[in-house]
Amino acid sequence: MFPRHIGFAPKDVIELWSNKRKRDYCFHWDDAGLWLHNLDFQNKFVKDVGKYLQVARTDFACIMFSAISKEDISSKIRGLRNAIIIEINKHGKNESHPNTRTANAYIERKGWKGRTWKDEQWKDTFDCHVPGDADNPRTFYGWYKPLRDSYTTIAKSKMKKDIESDADLNINTNNTNSNVE
Repeated sequence: MFPRHIGFAPKDVIELWSNKRKRDYCFHWDDAGLWLHNLDFQNKFVKDVGKYLQVARTDFACIMFSAISKEDISSKIRGLRNAIIIEINKHGKNESHPNTRTANAYIERKGWKGRTWKDEQWKDTFDCHVPGDADNPRTFYGWYKPLRDSYTTIAKSKMKKDIESDADLNINTNNTNSNVE
């Protein structure tokens, strides 16, 4: 069930989207900020994703993009009309409930003179511990953890490739600590 509703690498996401046979209720592009970053707004792929979102309701009732901050996702994508932004913070956390988080969902609206305001949709408090066991691949966490761990490997590989192809970034000052773990 999970694999058809979540994706990370652009090739995998687009392949899942392209192989759809009928409309589905949701898709979560996990850590989409890596691929649809605001600084890449001129990237053809980022533009094409923005264009697809104009007709995505044919395939999905909801597409979710996650990132560290909403500003990481290109404004052309996150700024689509009636896009719901969900910010998660640590409000409600205390010593007896250290994993409590609060989700605030809102739509950014434009008012008079172009001023933006948050039209709150809902607010909910929850426990952020992912259910399941990392040693059991049949649980969500067991299935997702190895995949999630591979995301950082992919991001590091992407940075390394960029460094190797850009002479300005490929400078070694020999001040690095070889004992870093």
